[in-house]
Amino acid sequence: MSTESAAARVAGSLRERVSSGQLLPGTALSQAGLAEEYGVSRIPVRDALQQLASEGLVELRGATAVVTPLSIDDLQELYELREAVEPVATRLAVPRVGRAGITRMTHLLAVMDDPAIGPGTWVETNAAFHAEVYTLAGRPRMIAMVDQLRRLADRYIYFHLDVVGQAGHLQEEHRQILDAVKAQEARAAAELTRAHLASSHAVVLDYLLTQERDGA
Repeated sequence: MSTESAAARVAGSLRERVSSGQLLPGTALSQAGLAEEYGVSRIPVRDALQQLASEGLVELRGATAVVTPLSIDDLQELYELREAVEPVATRLAVPRVGRAGITRMTHLLAVMDDPAIGPGTWVETNAAFHAEVYTLAGRPRMIAMVDQLRRLADRYIYFHLDVVGQAGHLQEEHRQILDAVKAQEARAAAELTRAHLASSHAVVLDYLLTQERDGA
């Protein structure tokens, strides 16, 4: 395995562990310890940690990295960007969603309806549901930006599901988006996507602000 592919593997695994809360804020990650855990040299571990640092998930401190806390400022910036970009991608993509895409979205919606589904599977399924639309936008840079923003927001989605709760609205919003996509109503789907993002943003922000006030 090349250094580049090893770094990508380590970065992907650590990103998932941070996002899902397996690695809590404040957790120290040593290059030596991670190299041993993943069975690689320190070079791909260093590169992986630098990647996560560029995404704001860890803070580098010499040969150690520390998982960053959830941040109100980070949450707001991510969701402001998502609310600006994802509706545009949705509006452009809806006319290109065919019968196969609708069928896959319907199946993914049913998977998310299963009360036994874990947060990790739900987050992955949620990403796949939305990707059925926006990846058809025909705008490579925009699609890449949406992918990156969604990946960075994963830890807040996990937090919404696992800690905050109040997630019942998400599936109803998904149904509304799917109905608009089925009807080829691009502008309606775009507005529903914006409202869907805004509602999640509001729930998590209100929780973090309450925690901030209670801790003051």
